[in-house]
Amino acid sequence: MVIRNKSRFLKTVGLNWFIDILNIQFIRFLIVGTINTGFSYGVYALLLFLGSQYQIASLGSLILGIVFSFKTQGKYVFKNVDNTLFLRFLPCWIIIYFFNIYIISKLLLIGFDAYQAGAIGIIPTTLFSYGLQKWIVFKKHKALPVNEITLIKTNQPKLFMNTHLAIVVPCYNEEDVLPETNRRLLALMASMQNTGLISEASRIYYVDDGSRDNTWQLITDFNKENPCVRGIKLSRNRGHQNALLAGLFNAEADAIVSIDADLQDDINVIKDMIHRFNEGHEIVYGVRSSRKKDSFFKRFTAQFYYRLLKIMGVDLIYNHADYRLMSQRVVDCLRGYREVNLFLRGIIPHLGFRATTVFYERNARFAGESKYPLSKMLALAAEGITSFSVMPLRMITWLGIIVSVGSLLMVIWIVFGKYYLQATIPGWASSVIPIYFIGGVQLLSIGILGEYLSKIYMETKQRPHYLIEETI
Repeated sequence: MVIRNKSRFLKTVGLNWFIDILNIQFIRFLIVGTINTGFSYGVYALLLFLGSQYQIASLGSLILGIVFSFKTQGKYVFKNVDNTLFLRFLPCWIIIYFFNIYIISKLLLIGFDAYQAGAIGIIPTTLFSYGLQKWIVFKKHKALPVNEITLIKTNQPKLFMNTHLAIVVPCYNEEDVLPETNRRLLALMASMQNTGLISEASRIYYVDDGSRDNTWQLITDFNKENPCVRGIKLSRNRGHQNALLAGLFNAEADAIVSIDADLQDDINVIKDMIHRFNEGHEIVYGVRSSRKKDSFFKRFTAQFYYRLLKIMGVDLIYNHADYRLMSQRVVDCLRGYREVNLFLRGIIPHLGFRATTVFYERNARFAGESKYPLSKMLALAAEGITSFSVMPLRMITWLGIIVSVGSLLMVIWIVFGKYYLQATIPGWASSVIPIYFIGGVQLLSIGILGEYLSKIYMETKQRPHYLIEETI
Protein backbone atom coordinates (compact mmCIF):
# COMPACT_ATOMS: atom_id res chain seq x y z
CA MET A 1 0.00 0.00 0.00
CA VAL A 2 2.86 2.38 0.85
CA ILE A 3 4.59 1.62 -2.44
CA ARG A 4 1.35 2.22 -4.38
CA ASN A 5 0.71 5.56 -2.64
CA LYS A 6 4.31 6.60 -3.23
CA SER A 7 4.02 5.75 -6.91
CA ARG A 8 0.78 7.74 -7.18
CA PHE A 9 2.44 10.64 -5.37
CA LEU A 10 5.40 10.64 -7.76
CA LYS A 11 3.09 10.56 -10.77
CA THR A 12 1.08 13.48 -9.39
CA VAL A 13 4.20 15.49 -8.61
CA GLY A 14 5.63 14.72 -12.04
CA LEU A 15 2.40 15.74 -13.79
CA ASN A 16 2.18 18.98 -11.81
CA TRP A 17 5.82 19.71 -12.61
CA PHE A 18 5.13 19.15 -16.32
CA ILE A 19 2.09 21.46 -16.18
CA ASP A 20 4.13 24.14 -14.40
CA ILE A 21 6.76 23.92 -17.14
CA LEU A 22 4.09 24.34 -19.83
CA ASN A 23 2.73 27.38 -18.00
CA ILE A 24 5.99 29.16 -18.78
CA GLN A 25 5.27 31.14 -21.93
CA PHE A 26 8.78 30.95 -23.35
CA ILE A 27 8.84 27.15 -22.96
CA ARG A 28 5.57 26.92 -24.89
CA PHE A 29 7.10 29.23 -27.51
CA LEU A 30 10.06 26.86 -27.96
CA ILE A 31 7.84 23.77 -28.20
CA VAL A 32 5.39 25.34 -30.66
CA GLY A 33 8.26 26.80 -32.69
CA THR A 34 9.79 23.35 -33.05
CA ILE A 35 6.43 21.97 -34.18
CA ASN A 36 6.07 24.82 -36.70
CA THR A 37 9.51 24.07 -38.14
CA GLY A 38 8.64 20.40 -38.48
CA PHE A 39 5.37 21.32 -40.14
CA SER A 40 7.14 23.47 -42.76
CA TYR A 41 9.68 20.73 -43.56
CA GLY A 42 6.84 18.20 -43.72
CA VAL A 43 4.90 20.31 -46.23
CA TYR A 44 8.08 20.80 -48.27
CA ALA A 45 8.78 17.05 -48.34
CA LEU A 46 5.15 16.24 -49.20
CA LEU A 47 5.11 18.66 -52.13
CA LEU A 48 8.37 17.21 -53.46
CA PHE A 49 6.94 13.71 -53.08
CA LEU A 50 3.84 14.76 -55.06
CA GLY A 51 6.09 15.87 -57.93
CA SER A 52 6.29 19.64 -57.39
CA GLN A 53 9.42 21.52 -58.34
CA TYR A 54 11.58 22.57 -55.44
CA GLN A 55 10.76 26.25 -56.03
CA ILE A 56 7.02 25.56 -55.76
CA ALA A 57 7.59 23.31 -52.76
CA SER A 58 9.63 26.01 -51.02
CA LEU A 59 7.00 28.68 -51.69
CA GLY A 60 4.13 26.42 -50.57
CA SER A 61 5.88 25.39 -47.36
CA LEU A 62 6.73 29.04 -46.67
CA ILE A 63 3.16 30.31 -47.06
CA LEU A 64 1.53 27.46 -45.13
CA GLY A 65 4.26 27.65 -42.50
CA ILE A 66 3.59 31.35 -41.88
CA VAL A 67 -0.17 30.81 -41.51
CA PHE A 68 0.30 27.71 -39.33
CA SER A 69 2.84 29.53 -37.14
CA PHE A 70 0.49 32.50 -36.66
CA LYS A 71 -2.39 30.24 -35.64
CA THR A 72 -0.39 28.06 -33.23
CA GLN A 73 1.62 30.89 -31.65
CA GLY A 74 -1.50 32.94 -31.07
CA LYS A 75 -3.60 30.10 -29.68
CA TYR A 76 -1.15 28.05 -27.63
CA VAL A 77 1.62 30.49 -26.68
CA PHE A 78 0.19 33.98 -26.30
CA LYS A 79 -3.50 33.03 -25.81
CA ASN A 80 -4.63 35.61 -28.35
CA VAL A 81 -6.71 34.30 -31.28
CA ASP A 82 -7.55 37.64 -32.90
CA ASN A 83 -7.17 37.00 -36.66
CA THR A 84 -6.72 40.72 -37.37
CA LEU A 85 -3.25 40.48 -35.79
CA PHE A 86 -2.02 38.67 -38.91
CA LEU A 87 -1.47 42.11 -40.45
CA ARG A 88 1.11 42.69 -37.69
CA PHE A 89 2.50 39.17 -37.75
CA LEU A 90 3.44 39.15 -41.44
CA PRO A 91 5.75 42.24 -41.45
CA CYS A 92 7.25 41.14 -38.11
CA TRP A 93 7.95 37.71 -39.59
CA ILE A 94 9.74 39.37 -42.52
CA ILE A 95 11.83 41.40 -40.05
CA ILE A 96 12.73 38.21 -38.14
CA TYR A 97 13.70 36.50 -41.40
CA PHE A 98 16.10 39.25 -42.40
CA PHE A 99 17.44 39.46 -38.84
CA ASN A 100 18.34 35.76 -39.06
CA ILE A 101 20.11 36.31 -42.39
CA TYR A 102 22.02 39.25 -40.89
CA ILE A 103 23.20 37.19 -37.89
CA ILE A 104 24.30 34.26 -40.07
CA SER A 105 26.19 36.57 -42.45
CA LYS A 106 28.07 38.12 -39.50
CA LEU A 107 28.97 34.67 -38.17
CA LEU A 108 30.21 33.65 -41.62
CA LEU A 109 32.47 36.71 -41.73
CA ILE A 110 33.93 35.80 -38.35
CA GLY A 111 34.98 32.41 -39.68
CA PHE A 112 32.23 29.92 -38.88
CA ASP A 113 31.04 27.62 -41.63
CA ALA A 114 27.42 27.61 -42.84
CA TYR A 115 26.22 24.81 -40.49
CA GLN A 116 27.86 26.35 -37.43
CA ALA A 117 26.52 29.81 -38.27
CA GLY A 118 23.01 28.43 -38.73
CA ALA A 119 23.10 26.54 -35.42
CA ILE A 120 24.50 29.48 -33.43
CA GLY A 121 22.14 31.96 -35.12
CA ILE A 122 19.12 30.06 -33.81
CA ILE A 123 19.66 31.44 -30.28
CA PRO A 124 19.54 35.22 -30.96
CA THR A 125 16.90 34.76 -33.65
CA THR A 126 14.65 32.81 -31.25
CA LEU A 127 15.00 35.44 -28.51
CA PHE A 128 14.39 38.27 -30.97
CA SER A 129 11.36 36.47 -32.43
CA TYR A 130 9.88 35.83 -28.98
CA GLY A 131 10.25 39.44 -27.91
CA LEU A 132 8.87 40.81 -31.16
CA GLN A 133 5.78 38.58 -31.06
CA LYS A 134 5.14 39.13 -27.36
CA TRP A 135 5.41 42.92 -27.30
CA ILE A 136 4.42 43.83 -30.86
CA VAL A 137 2.22 41.17 -32.49
CA PHE A 138 0.22 39.51 -29.71
CA LYS A 139 0.36 42.34 -27.20
CA LYS A 140 -2.81 42.51 -25.13
CA HIS A 141 -4.25 45.71 -23.77
CA LYS A 142 -4.45 45.88 -20.01
CA ALA A 143 -7.95 45.80 -18.62
CA LEU A 144 -8.99 48.78 -16.55
CA PRO A 145 -9.43 48.22 -12.78
CA VAL A 146 -13.01 47.91 -11.66
CA ASN A 147 -12.91 51.23 -9.83
CA GLU A 148 -11.88 52.99 -13.07
CA ILE A 149 -14.72 51.61 -15.18
CA THR A 150 -17.61 54.03 -15.62
CA LEU A 151 -20.90 52.21 -15.24
CA ILE A 152 -23.75 53.80 -17.18
CA LYS A 153 -27.06 53.28 -15.45
CA THR A 154 -30.08 53.15 -17.69
CA ASN A 155 -33.67 52.32 -17.03
CA GLN A 156 -34.45 48.74 -17.95
CA PRO A 157 -36.99 48.42 -20.79
CA LYS A 158 -40.54 47.82 -19.68
CA LEU A 159 -41.82 44.27 -19.93
CA PHE A 160 -44.63 44.38 -22.48
CA MET A 161 -47.77 42.31 -22.36
CA ASN A 162 -49.67 41.94 -25.65
CA THR A 163 -46.72 43.36 -27.54
CA HIS A 164 -47.59 45.61 -30.46
CA LEU A 165 -45.66 43.85 -33.24
CA ALA A 166 -44.88 44.80 -36.82
CA ILE A 167 -43.36 42.38 -39.35
CA VAL A 168 -41.57 44.04 -42.27
CA VAL A 169 -41.14 41.95 -45.45
CA PRO A 170 -39.18 43.43 -48.40
CA CYS A 171 -40.40 42.01 -51.71
CA TYR A 172 -38.94 42.06 -55.21
CA ASN A 173 -40.59 39.87 -57.87
CA GLU A 174 -41.96 37.48 -55.25
CA GLU A 175 -45.31 36.52 -56.81
CA ASP A 176 -44.43 32.79 -56.69
CA VAL A 177 -43.78 32.63 -52.96
CA LEU A 178 -45.79 35.55 -51.55
CA PRO A 179 -49.19 33.80 -51.20
CA GLU A 180 -47.62 31.05 -49.06
CA THR A 181 -45.59 33.61 -47.10
CA ASN A 182 -48.73 35.61 -46.33
CA ARG A 183 -50.67 32.51 -45.32
CA ARG A 184 -47.99 31.38 -42.87
CA LEU A 185 -47.44 34.81 -41.37
CA LEU A 186 -51.17 35.38 -40.84
CA ALA A 187 -51.47 31.96 -39.16
CA LEU A 188 -48.52 32.81 -36.91
CA MET A 189 -50.01 36.21 -36.04
CA ALA A 190 -53.37 34.63 -35.17
CA SER A 191 -51.66 32.04 -32.97
CA MET A 192 -49.67 34.70 -31.07
CA GLN A 193 -52.76 36.90 -30.66
CA ASN A 194 -54.78 33.98 -29.26
CA THR A 195 -52.13 33.34 -26.62
CA GLY A 196 -51.86 37.04 -25.74
CA LEU A 197 -48.24 37.29 -26.88
CA ILE A 198 -48.99 40.14 -29.33
CA SER A 199 -51.79 42.68 -29.52
CA GLU A 200 -54.66 42.84 -31.98
CA ALA A 201 -53.10 46.01 -33.43
CA SER A 202 -50.08 44.07 -34.80
CA ARG A 203 -49.47 44.40 -38.52
CA ILE A 204 -47.58 42.88 -41.47
CA TYR A 205 -45.88 45.39 -43.79
CA TYR A 206 -44.98 44.24 -47.29
CA VAL A 207 -42.59 46.58 -49.12
CA ASP A 208 -42.72 46.26 -52.92
CA ASP A 209 -39.24 47.23 -54.13
CA GLY A 210 -40.25 48.14 -57.70
CA SER A 211 -41.28 44.60 -58.71
CA ARG A 212 -41.95 43.90 -62.39
CA ASP A 213 -44.43 41.06 -61.76
CA ASN A 214 -47.75 40.89 -59.87
CA THR A 215 -46.25 41.35 -56.41
CA TRP A 216 -48.06 44.64 -55.71
CA GLN A 217 -51.38 43.29 -56.95
CA LEU A 218 -51.02 40.37 -54.53
CA ILE A 219 -50.25 42.74 -51.65
CA THR A 220 -53.35 44.77 -52.54
CA ASP A 221 -55.47 41.61 -52.48
CA PHE A 222 -54.01 40.59 -49.12
CA ASN A 223 -54.98 43.98 -47.69
CA LYS A 224 -58.56 43.61 -48.91
CA GLU A 225 -58.81 40.15 -47.35
CA ASN A 226 -57.24 41.10 -44.02
CA PRO A 227 -56.79 44.70 -42.78
CA CYS A 228 -53.77 43.73 -40.66
CA VAL A 229 -51.77 43.47 -43.91
CA ARG A 230 -50.30 46.78 -45.05
CA GLY A 231 -48.41 47.59 -48.25
CA ILE A 232 -45.72 50.10 -49.20
CA LYS A 233 -44.91 50.52 -52.90
CA LEU A 234 -41.63 52.19 -53.83
CA SER A 235 -41.48 54.27 -57.00
CA ARG A 236 -38.64 52.12 -58.40
CA ASN A 237 -36.27 49.39 -57.41
CA ARG A 238 -33.93 50.74 -54.72
CA GLY A 239 -32.34 47.53 -53.47
CA HIS A 240 -33.03 45.24 -50.54
CA GLN A 241 -31.45 47.44 -47.86
CA ASN A 242 -33.38 50.57 -48.87
CA ALA A 243 -36.65 48.64 -49.13
CA LEU A 244 -36.05 47.23 -45.68
CA LEU A 245 -35.36 50.71 -44.36
CA ALA A 246 -38.61 51.99 -45.88
CA GLY A 247 -40.57 49.33 -44.03
CA LEU A 248 -38.79 49.94 -40.71
CA PHE A 249 -39.35 53.70 -40.83
CA ASN A 250 -43.02 53.45 -41.77
CA ALA A 251 -44.03 50.67 -39.38
CA GLU A 252 -45.54 51.71 -36.06
CA ALA A 253 -45.09 49.20 -33.24
CA ASP A 254 -43.30 48.48 -29.98
CA ALA A 255 -41.20 45.79 -31.69
CA ILE A 256 -40.41 45.44 -35.40
CA VAL A 257 -39.25 42.18 -37.00
CA SER A 258 -37.59 42.20 -40.43
CA ILE A 259 -37.67 39.00 -42.49
CA ASP A 260 -37.25 38.05 -46.16
CA ALA A 261 -40.19 36.81 -48.20
CA ASP A 262 -38.60 33.56 -49.40
CA LEU A 263 -39.53 31.52 -46.25
CA GLN A 264 -35.95 30.38 -45.75
CA ASP A 265 -35.95 31.90 -42.25
CA ASP A 266 -37.99 29.99 -39.67
CA ILE A 267 -40.92 32.29 -38.86
CA ASN A 268 -41.70 30.41 -35.63
CA VAL A 269 -38.54 31.93 -34.15
CA ILE A 270 -40.46 35.23 -33.99
CA LYS A 271 -42.11 33.91 -30.83
CA ASP A 272 -38.72 33.45 -29.19
CA MET A 273 -37.70 36.94 -30.34
CA ILE A 274 -40.73 38.47 -28.63
CA HIS A 275 -39.98 36.56 -25.42
CA ARG A 276 -36.42 37.94 -25.48
CA PHE A 277 -37.85 41.40 -26.13
CA ASN A 278 -40.13 41.06 -23.11
CA GLU A 279 -37.09 40.11 -21.04
CA GLY A 280 -35.57 43.51 -21.81
CA HIS A 281 -33.54 42.99 -25.00
CA GLU A 282 -34.00 45.72 -27.59
CA ILE A 283 -32.26 43.90 -30.45
CA VAL A 284 -32.72 40.17 -31.09
CA TYR A 285 -30.68 38.64 -33.92
CA GLY A 286 -31.88 35.58 -35.80
CA VAL A 287 -28.77 33.46 -36.37
CA ARG A 288 -28.39 30.28 -38.40
CA SER A 289 -27.33 27.36 -36.23
CA SER A 290 -25.45 25.67 -39.09
CA ARG A 291 -24.81 25.71 -42.85
CA LYS A 292 -25.18 21.98 -43.48
CA LYS A 293 -27.80 22.53 -46.18
CA ASP A 294 -25.59 24.88 -48.19
CA SER A 295 -23.38 23.71 -51.01
CA PHE A 296 -19.64 23.57 -50.41
CA PHE A 297 -19.07 26.70 -52.49
CA LYS A 298 -21.81 28.65 -50.68
CA ARG A 299 -20.58 27.52 -47.26
CA PHE A 300 -16.93 28.26 -48.06
CA THR A 301 -17.60 31.72 -49.52
CA ALA A 302 -19.92 32.68 -46.64
CA GLN A 303 -17.36 31.70 -44.00
CA PHE A 304 -14.63 33.50 -45.91
CA TYR A 305 -16.91 36.55 -46.16
CA TYR A 306 -17.46 36.79 -42.39
CA ARG A 307 -13.80 36.19 -41.58
CA LEU A 308 -12.66 38.76 -44.13
CA LEU A 309 -14.98 41.40 -42.71
CA LYS A 310 -13.77 40.62 -39.19
CA ILE A 311 -10.14 41.01 -40.29
CA MET A 312 -11.09 44.33 -41.86
CA GLY A 313 -12.53 45.50 -38.53
CA VAL A 314 -16.24 45.28 -39.40
CA ASP A 315 -18.36 44.24 -36.40
CA LEU A 316 -20.80 41.59 -37.65
CA ILE A 317 -22.95 38.89 -36.09
CA TYR A 318 -21.69 35.59 -37.51
CA ASN A 319 -24.25 33.78 -39.71
CA HIS A 320 -26.77 36.59 -39.33
CA ALA A 321 -28.40 38.25 -42.34
CA ASP A 322 -31.37 40.64 -41.93
CA TYR A 323 -33.65 38.51 -39.76
CA ARG A 324 -33.92 40.44 -36.49
CA LEU A 325 -36.22 42.16 -34.00
CA MET A 326 -35.68 45.78 -32.99
CA SER A 327 -37.50 47.99 -30.53
CA GLN A 328 -39.03 51.26 -31.68
CA ARG A 329 -36.31 53.14 -29.81
CA VAL A 330 -33.62 51.33 -31.83
CA VAL A 331 -35.40 52.15 -35.10
CA ASP A 332 -35.65 55.80 -34.05
CA CYS A 333 -31.89 55.84 -33.45
CA LEU A 334 -31.37 54.20 -36.85
CA ARG A 335 -32.98 57.24 -38.47
CA GLY A 336 -29.91 59.24 -37.53
CA TYR A 337 -27.76 57.19 -39.92
CA ARG A 338 -28.19 59.07 -43.19
CA GLU A 339 -25.46 57.52 -45.34
CA VAL A 340 -26.45 56.51 -48.84
CA ASN A 341 -24.27 53.39 -48.86
CA LEU A 342 -26.37 51.24 -46.55
CA PHE A 343 -25.09 48.10 -44.87
CA LEU A 344 -27.57 47.36 -42.10
CA ARG A 345 -25.76 44.19 -40.97
CA GLY A 346 -22.90 46.42 -39.87
CA ILE A 347 -24.95 49.41 -38.70
CA ILE A 348 -27.27 47.54 -36.30
CA PRO A 349 -24.48 46.10 -34.08
CA HIS A 350 -22.91 49.58 -34.15
CA LEU A 351 -26.02 51.01 -32.43
CA GLY A 352 -25.35 49.26 -29.16
CA PHE A 353 -28.32 48.62 -26.82
CA ARG A 354 -29.01 45.35 -25.05
CA ALA A 355 -28.93 42.54 -27.61
CA THR A 356 -29.18 38.76 -27.78
CA THR A 357 -29.49 36.00 -30.37
CA VAL A 358 -31.88 33.17 -31.18
CA PHE A 359 -30.83 30.23 -33.35
CA TYR A 360 -32.73 28.39 -36.07
CA GLU A 361 -32.27 26.02 -39.00
CA ARG A 362 -32.50 27.76 -42.36
CA ASN A 363 -34.79 26.14 -44.92
CA ALA A 364 -34.55 25.91 -48.69
CA ARG A 365 -36.31 28.61 -50.69
CA PHE A 366 -40.03 27.75 -50.98
CA ALA A 367 -40.45 29.04 -54.55
CA GLY A 368 -38.99 31.49 -57.04
CA GLU A 369 -35.37 32.40 -57.64
CA SER A 370 -32.79 33.82 -55.29
CA LYS A 371 -32.48 37.62 -55.43
CA TYR A 372 -28.86 37.41 -54.26
CA PRO A 373 -26.74 35.73 -56.96
CA LEU A 374 -22.95 35.66 -56.72
CA SER A 375 -22.55 39.12 -58.27
CA LYS A 376 -24.84 40.74 -55.69
CA MET A 377 -23.19 38.87 -52.82
CA LEU A 378 -19.80 40.16 -53.94
CA ALA A 379 -21.22 43.68 -54.20
CA LEU A 380 -22.68 43.37 -50.69
CA ALA A 381 -19.33 42.19 -49.35
CA ALA A 382 -17.56 45.14 -50.96
CA GLU A 383 -20.24 47.46 -49.57
CA GLY A 384 -19.68 46.13 -46.06
CA ILE A 385 -15.92 46.53 -46.22
CA THR A 386 -15.80 50.00 -47.77
CA SER A 387 -18.69 51.35 -45.65
CA PHE A 388 -17.22 50.36 -42.30
CA SER A 389 -13.49 49.93 -42.71
CA VAL A 390 -10.51 51.96 -43.88
CA MET A 391 -8.32 48.87 -43.71
CA PRO A 392 -7.99 48.58 -47.54
CA LEU A 393 -6.52 52.08 -47.63
CA ARG A 394 -4.03 51.16 -44.92
CA MET A 395 -3.19 47.97 -46.79
CA ILE A 396 -2.17 50.12 -49.77
CA THR A 397 0.34 51.87 -47.52
CA TRP A 398 1.72 48.59 -46.19
CA LEU A 399 1.84 47.14 -49.69
CA GLY A 400 3.75 50.18 -50.90
CA ILE A 401 6.24 49.80 -48.05
CA ILE A 402 6.73 46.09 -48.74
CA VAL A 403 7.23 46.66 -52.48
CA SER A 404 9.68 49.48 -51.78
CA VAL A 405 11.68 47.39 -49.32
CA GLY A 406 11.64 44.43 -51.73
CA SER A 407 12.87 46.64 -54.58
CA LEU A 408 15.68 48.02 -52.39
CA LEU A 409 16.75 44.52 -51.39
CA MET A 410 16.72 43.48 -55.06
CA VAL A 411 19.03 46.40 -55.91
CA ILE A 412 21.38 45.47 -53.09
CA TRP A 413 21.43 41.83 -54.24
CA ILE A 414 22.19 42.80 -57.85
CA VAL A 415 25.04 45.11 -56.77
CA PHE A 416 26.40 42.41 -54.44
CA GLY A 417 26.23 39.80 -57.20
CA LYS A 418 27.98 42.05 -59.71
CA TYR A 419 30.88 43.33 -57.64
CA TYR A 420 31.45 40.53 -55.12
CA LEU A 421 30.27 37.37 -56.82
CA GLN A 422 31.37 38.58 -60.25
CA ALA A 423 28.06 37.44 -61.69
CA THR A 424 25.17 39.14 -63.43
CA ILE A 425 21.53 38.14 -63.60
CA PRO A 426 20.75 37.07 -67.19
CA GLY A 427 17.43 37.36 -69.00
CA TRP A 428 14.64 39.87 -69.07
CA ALA A 429 12.61 38.45 -66.15
CA SER A 430 14.53 40.45 -63.55
CA SER A 431 13.38 43.69 -65.16
CA VAL A 432 10.01 42.84 -66.69
CA ILE A 433 8.44 40.97 -63.76
CA PRO A 434 8.97 43.84 -61.25
CA ILE A 435 7.47 46.28 -63.76
CA TYR A 436 4.35 44.12 -64.16
CA PHE A 437 4.10 43.59 -60.42
CA ILE A 438 4.42 47.25 -59.50
CA GLY A 439 2.02 48.17 -62.32
CA GLY A 440 -0.56 45.72 -60.96
CA VAL A 441 -0.14 47.11 -57.44
CA GLN A 442 -0.68 50.65 -58.72
CA LEU A 443 -3.83 49.72 -60.65
CA LEU A 444 -5.21 47.85 -57.62
CA SER A 445 -4.47 50.83 -55.37
CA ILE A 446 -6.12 53.25 -57.79
CA GLY A 447 -9.17 50.96 -57.93
CA ILE A 448 -9.52 50.91 -54.13
CA LEU A 449 -9.13 54.68 -53.94
CA GLY A 450 -11.74 55.04 -56.69
CA GLU A 451 -14.19 52.88 -54.73
CA TYR A 452 -13.91 55.14 -51.70
CA LEU A 453 -14.09 58.30 -53.82
CA SER A 454 -17.26 57.03 -55.50
CA LYS A 455 -18.85 56.53 -52.09
CA ILE A 456 -17.89 60.06 -51.05
CA TYR A 457 -19.39 61.31 -54.31
CA MET A 458 -22.68 59.52 -53.63
CA GLU A 459 -22.80 60.73 -50.01
CA THR A 460 -22.35 64.38 -51.01
CA LYS A 461 -25.46 64.20 -53.20
CA GLN A 462 -27.61 63.39 -50.13
CA ARG A 463 -30.30 61.80 -52.25
CA PRO A 464 -33.22 60.09 -50.47
CA HIS A 465 -32.97 56.37 -49.79
CA TYR A 466 -36.35 55.69 -51.36
CA LEU A 467 -39.50 57.34 -52.73
CA ILE A 468 -42.90 55.90 -51.83
CA GLU A 469 -45.40 55.77 -54.67
CA GLU A 470 -48.36 54.28 -52.80
CA THR A 471 -49.32 52.88 -49.41
CA ILE A 472 -52.30 50.78 -48.39
